[in-house]
Amino acid sequence: MQERREPSQLERISAALEPSLSEPHEGASAVVRAAVALLLRERERGLEIFVIKRAEKSDDPWSGHMALPGGREEPEDENSYETARRETLEEVGLDIAGGRLLGRLDDLGPRAAGRSLVVSTVVVALDAEAGRLDPREVEAAMWVPVEELVDSPVEIADFPGEWPAYTYKDRYVIWGLTHRILGQLWKLAGGAPGS
Repeated sequence: MQERREPSQLERISAALEPSLSEPHEGASAVVRAAVALLLRERERGLEIFVIKRAEKSDDPWSGHMALPGGREEPEDENSYETARRETLEEVGLDIAGGRLLGRLDDLGPRAAGRSLVVSTVVVALDAEAGRLDPREVEAAMWVPVEELVDSPVEIADFPGEWPAYTYKDRYVIWGLTHRILGQLWKLAGGAPGS
């Protein structure tokens, strides 16, 4: 009799997202829409996520932050997948069409610069390395083993108090919107890093 194997984190995420593949990309025209790509792969160390460190720019409210590749929706984008695909290709030279679309997470809507912003997250299994980074947008890009993320509150410059965050190698801090997106992922994967 064959022993039953526990599904991997990526398999659990994929199974949990299947119903969301056909969710429509909707939104009121009064809001700014954006989309990011949550790229996943499994390696010897387990599940890894792809993150970027945004370039330092004085006119960018997320200047220098750790984030997922993506950006603002353009009129020619059919849906959030196309926005995330175009932006990921522009920023880090990766075409998510070469991966396997797993689905979408729930849209998130922070307030930014006095405007409403709705961010859609498409989840893609993709085992590839970044290509050419756009230095105007991205300072660094890396695959991060989920098991090496440390979950602890941190103090963020220009934002009073402590904020929930994940740190990687004691110098990369993932907080804010990206932290919220990863929270959705952990629910699908069966728990946060180390749980």
